[in-house]
Amino acid sequence: MAVPEQTSSEPTEAPDEGSDIELSLPADPVHVPVARALAADLAVRLDYDLDEVSDLRMAVDEACAELVAKAAGPGRLRCVFRADDDALRVTVSATTKDGTTPGQGTFGWRVLTALVDEVTTWADAGNVVHIQLIKRRLEALA
Repeated sequence: MAVPEQTSSEPTEAPDEGSDIELSLPADPVHVPVARALAADLAVRLDYDLDEVSDLRMAVDEACAELVAKAAGPGRLRCVFRADDDALRVTVSATTKDGTTPGQGTFGWRVLTALVDEVTTWADAGNVVHIQLIKRRLEALA
C-alpha cells in the first residue's frame, strides 16, 4: 500500500513537550548509532514489528547522517522522539552551514520516503534544519 509522502515546509503539528524524549549529541558520524539505537528501542517497546523497527532504525540513521553532513562546525544534533497513539514521530535537527533543506530528488530522500510514512523538512532562522519522520504501525494503517 503506497502512502503519499508529505513534503511541506512546516511540521505537521507541534509536539507536546511533556511526552517527548530528547537526545542531544555532537554532530559527528561517530554518535549517529546512539540515535539509531534509541529509535529501535522505542519502536520495540511500542510493539512495532521487526520490519517496522528496522525501517525506523534505517530512516533515523539516514536523517541523522544527512544533517551531520550539513552541520556547521562542531555543532549539536538534536533528536526528539514522540509516541502518539498510532505513530512514532522523530524530529532530527541541527544548525547547518547554509540552512538548506535536503533535496527531495536525492537518493537519501528516496530512502527516507521508502522507510517511513511521512517525511517533512523545514528550516528555521539561524540555519537550523529539521527533518521529521513519522512511522505508523502497520496495524494502525489497516
